[in-house]
Amino acid sequence: MRTVQKLNREKLKMTSLTREALLALKPAPKEIEVEGLGKVFIKPLTELLRSRRLAELFDEKGKSDKATQEKRRANMIIDQVCDKDGQSMFTQADLKDILELDGAKLDELVHAILDFNTDDEKKDQGE
Repeated sequence: MRTVQKLNREKLKMTSLTREALLALKPAPKEIEVEGLGKVFIKPLTELLRSRRLAELFDEKGKSDKATQEKRRANMIIDQVCDKDGQSMFTQADLKDILELDGAKLDELVHAILDFNTDDEKKDQGE
């Protein structure tokens, strides 16, 4: 799937943006190796979910929402860990259980998700 997205990006560089080209930018899972956990599939956030998560970070007055900040790492796992077909492995119903896991052992997974997001954003920007 990444190859298709790469080809779509190359086409976008050579031509004007079309509706079809933009709508072809579907999130695709990527298999990564996470130390201590093995192979894990990670998927990019959809625009809707990304916007929702950003909006949750602040209250109506623009102040950082502490409760949401405390759940940020768990929400990354819920939102982005998936199977090979891109189906989420976790739901919001799993939040409490994830928050009770050993945080130090989740560090590798969270760092892998952050690295994936950074790499994916760089690709989207054409870097």
